[in-house]
Amino acid sequence: MISLFRQNSEAAWEYREAWYDEAAGEFVVHYGAVGANGKLAAEKAQADEAEALLEGFAAQCEADGYREIGQLQTVELVVAVPLKASEPSASERRNAETVHTAVLTGLAWRGLGALSDPEIEEHDDGAALVMRARTVHRRKAGEAVRGALRATDVPASKVRIRVG
Repeated sequence: MISLFRQNSEAAWEYREAWYDEAAGEFVVHYGAVGANGKLAAEKAQADEAEALLEGFAAQCEADGYREIGQLQTVELVVAVPLKASEPSASERRNAETVHTAVLTGLAWRGLGALSDPEIEEHDDGAALVMRARTVHRRKAGEAVRGALRATDVPASKVRIRVG
């Protein structure tokens, strides 16, 4: 997947992403304003065409002012499900998977970043299943995470969020 960003004349962030979906046999472009639901465009393509399509996409984006974002232009988003012990219980693992699916979707559809899979790490005062993303917009990412969590059955007290 290629993910590129630019700031428009009002200093708002915009994004364009592209990938080849092998299962569907489609070249997919996802684009929009960072923080708002993006739009999708897909066209049928053969696997042997995918590399050329991605190269063409990257060239057009560069001509339009889109670039990769460096670490200095992003902030880290951390979502953690604290554990009662060093290994997760079945309930804690289910909570983490539910949170991961909801937050990943909430961020990705808004151009706010891709969330890593949950991994056991030391976090704050003990072990946790931790998921991370890099984002260009701190406030919108935090809002997207909180909104995604409200749509799950996981109690807010079971999740820790840190942006920045």
